Amino acid sequence: MKSGPIIRYCVILAVLVMAIVMSSCGSGYQDMPFGGMKGRVQKLTVIHKEPEMWHTGKKSTDVMSIEASAYDINGNEICSAQMDSAGRVLGEAESLFEKGVCIRSTQKSGKRVIARLNLLSHTKHTLEYKKEVLGKSVRMVVKKSSFGRRHKSVVIEDGNTVTISVIRTDRNGYPVKIKEVQPQTGFEALQLNVYDDDHNLIEKRVKTSDEEKEEIIYIKYSDFDEKGNWREARTFNRNGFPVEVLVREIEYW
Repeated sequence: MKSGPIIRYCVILAVLVMAIVMSSCGSGYQDMPFGGMKGRVQKLTVIHKEPEMWHTGKKSTDVMSIEASAYDINGNEICSAQMDSAGRVLGEAESLFEKGVCIRSTQKSGKRVIARLNLLSHTKHTLEYKKEVLGKSVRMVVKKSSFGRRHKSVVIEDGNTVTISVIRTDRNGYPVKIKEVQPQTGFEALQLNVYDDDHNLIEKRVKTSDEEKEEIIYIKYSDFDEKGNWREARTFNRNGFPVEVLVREIEYW
């Protein structure tokens, strides 16, 4: 019964690792500061709700889950949390940055620390971390290279290549094609993104080697704040069926 949160936050660690390798080196693809939002965002809360057609009125809330993030003044995500529908914290992460490079990160499930990343060294194109997950420690090296709008990163753990990622961006730096390969498992994933004129994601297509069908998500926005950041969005599947409603609460520096 206790394995669920551990598995979930190992996945969160993998996502964090990819965010670090795609944004921390001095060249190549850089994640947009402040989560890609306009203005200097300090705190972001995303509430995931059921579409109205799912809500029968028998439930006390239509909230499915909540995510919260905080950013430093330079736009780096320094802490995040995942919560259930009642706002109870399921897991959280804290990261420390210096000059845009993540030097330390910790993931918790409840009060238990289940994963850590500690920077050992870095150069313009290479990062080296000590990675600990559930008591197991490995040396993780990240190598990056870029050519035009094509950006490649390779993650190596104890001498074995575990992930190869290639991102292609548009002229504004937004990722339009993301390919990931895991040589040891044979897993492959391809994601294609489409944006509107204001750089809001309106279509996402994902194809993985372990699924026959391509997943297609369409996103429609209905409310924006004074900075031009969306406050409400609705997602739909390939057949136009509602998937969820997203409500964002944004605080600025």
